[in-house]
Amino acid sequence: MSPWISCTLDKDKPDMPFNIEDYKDIEPLPITTGLPDELCEIMYTDNYKQIMGIARALVQKKEYSARALQLTSEVIGMAPAFYTIWNYRYDIVKWQMETHSNVPELLNNELSWLDEITLNNPKNYQIWSYRQSILKIHPSPSFKLELPILQMMIDDDTKNYHVWSYRKWCLLLFQDFSNELSYTDTLIQRDVYNNSAWAHRMFVLKSTAPSGNDINDEINYVKEKIELVPQNISVWTYLRGLYEYFRKDVYDEEIIKFAETFTNNVFDLKTLENLPPVESSYAIEFLSFVYSKNEATQYKSITGYKALSEKYDPVRVGLWDHKIKRIQQGNRAI
Repeated sequence: MSPWISCTLDKDKPDMPFNIEDYKDIEPLPITTGLPDELCEIMYTDNYKQIMGIARALVQKKEYSARALQLTSEVIGMAPAFYTIWNYRYDIVKWQMETHSNVPELLNNELSWLDEITLNNPKNYQIWSYRQSILKIHPSPSFKLELPILQMMIDDDTKNYHVWSYRKWCLLLFQDFSNELSYTDTLIQRDVYNNSAWAHRMFVLKSTAPSGNDINDEINYVKEKIELVPQNISVWTYLRGLYEYFRKDVYDEEIIKFAETFTNNVFDLKTLENLPPVESSYAIEFLSFVYSKNEATQYKSITGYKALSEKYDPVRVGLWDHKIKRIQQGNRAI
């Protein structure tokens, strides 16, 4: 028998209210083993067992129909991480595309349905994977249509890894980076500690072709944020990334002097007794790395790492001791 089983429901109108009577011809498959020696039997409700049982039966039959699509909505509402049902829904949507009168509208409706699911399940991996799959088969996908849900999700949780990953994927798909720097600036102004926004900003720069002047402007931008909050690892990591990727890891005298203003002359001390307060331990870490690159300044690097070990960042004493040992063994730029 062909797996392409039709149904009396109109496949151009899949958004019909769920009615269990539409599946009365389906014998639900069991969702439990029924074994007497199960370590921990899950106490499913009768309704859950019935709907999941019907879903298992339809998947096994490979029924692609409007009622099957409607059932996937019901199942996903109950178990949004059920990846088998997501795959099944995807197959049904592809079946609909074969004869649907307006495929872009069909898929846009699917994305709209997905928006509602996403808002209730912000950190569900399957949702974002499914969204990618729909865009890949969309004949005319639109980045503009993706932006509202991305905005809502980031507003809800500015560090949601799944959303940021999906946004990066969209940028690569649509090759539209035009608004990303201003977008990250908005988030950074809201929270200068937002490492996700800083990481995304670096991704944008590395994915485009910024000019030398663009990078100069970017260095000045991050310097302003450092002056605002010197003790912020995100900005110092970003600054180092700019030099690593766009300045061939060569640090000019100007940036060195800038970083030194936050260290209270720690690198010039003859002894590490009674270390003074500093504005930023991350400035010390940044400069210790820079000084380690040149044999003539490696003694300063050791001074910085010892200061971090003894006072400014003793939690990572093992890391600092390792870096000192590497320098003493002749390894640079660590």
